[in-house]
Amino acid sequence: MKKVSLKLPLEDKHSNLWGFHFRIPKNVADNFTEGKNKRVVATFNHSVKNHCAIMPSPKGPFIKLNKSIVKELNIQVGDVVTIELEKDTSTYGTPISEEFEAVIFSDAAVFNYFQALTPGKQRNLIHLVNKIKNTDIKINRSMAIAQHLMDVKGMLDFKQLNETIKEYNQKHKLI
Repeated sequence: MKKVSLKLPLEDKHSNLWGFHFRIPKNVADNFTEGKNKRVVATFNHSVKNHCAIMPSPKGPFIKLNKSIVKELNIQVGDVVTIELEKDTSTYGTPISEEFEAVIFSDAAVFNYFQALTPGKQRNLIHLVNKIKNTDIKINRSMAIAQHLMDVKGMLDFKQLNETIKEYNQKHKLI
C-alpha cells in the first residue's frame, strides 16, 4: 500500500502509558505493518508530518501523538483530523540531522556501535539531537553521544549519557 487518507477523531487516555492517539482501522494497519516493521509517516491536516509506529492494542491499532503536535495542529480530543499514512522507508524510521550524521558516520567504531543498537535506541539518540534547533548545540550533542558510545563500547546507558552531555555542555559553554 502506497498511501492512504483517513479522517479520524483525536482520542485521549488509551492507557496509563500514553495519551493522545488515533485508532487506525485494522485492515489499514495490516497493510502498513510487516513483521516487526510498523513504521509509517503520518501527515496530519496536510501540514504536520510525523514519523511514528502503528502500535498494537487489545482495543485495536493506534498511532500516538505528542502534545507538541496537538498544540501545533491546534486540535482537541474529539476533533476529526485528516491523516495521510505512507510506509516509512527511511533507514532509521525518522529523519537524521546532518550534524548527527556527520559526527556518527565519520568514525567507523562509533558508527558500528550505533548500528549495533536496537532501532528504538537509534531513534532515541537521533531524537536527542533533532529536537535541538541550534547547529552548534546539535554538533556538541552529537559529539557527546559519539564519546559515550566509545566509552561504553556501545552498551548505551542513558543516565551516563546525560552526564556526558552535561560535561560536554560545561566544557563547551553551550548550555
